[in-house]
Amino acid sequence: MLNPPIRTVLDRLYDRYGRPEYSGPDDLLGTLVRTILSQNTNRQNTDRSFARLMDTFGGDWQRIAEAPTEAVVDAIEIGGLARQKAPRIQSILRDVRREHGQYSLEHLRDEGVDEAQSYLESFKGVGPKTAKFTLMYAGGMPVFPMDTHILRLCERLGWTDPKAGSRQAHDFMEPRIPQDEHYAAHIVMIRHGRQTCHARSPDCSDCTLLDLCPYGQNHS
Repeated sequence: MLNPPIRTVLDRLYDRYGRPEYSGPDDLLGTLVRTILSQNTNRQNTDRSFARLMDTFGGDWQRIAEAPTEAVVDAIEIGGLARQKAPRIQSILRDVRREHGQYSLEHLRDEGVDEAQSYLESFKGVGPKTAKFTLMYAGGMPVFPMDTHILRLCERLGWTDPKAGSRQAHDFMEPRIPQDEHYAAHIVMIRHGRQTCHARSPDCSDCTLLDLCPYGQNHS
């Protein structure tokens, strides 16, 4: 059992931010591409780079896959790391088409969670966070992706070791989040990280978790 209890932490975060409701399934391939674009950048730049990619190639995955890589780099440049992300996206699209005969990942809905995650992680540039987010957000699967905000919050609450890697933290936390709350917990923990539990100068005095947080009590 976690200390402080996950139930107490989540209930306080829901009281403060509301409990988000899952809005339903989305396109798995599009979500994967968008999530790759989100790596090491903010949401605004992610939105812009994905929209520009879609506009540039008319939302046609085949055109993106077969385009000169430089053209894809230009389309997504605003999101950063474009020279890494562009060839990775094109490679994924080509592999998906070659293996399944179409530009679609919808077959993953019929797979087990472990099999679906393992398949996504077989692609270069797709780690546990990207794979889990794609499956949770677009597939409604019971997985718990942890971004930097959630990792930081878990470390400050004393749930995970700051020296542990991302995969170890995912493996530790996922089974401890109630299965019907993976999405809601993901959203409120990120929101708390963005609004209160900042990487630098966290607003501990205004934190609804202060009495539960060893880090906050030592820094407030």
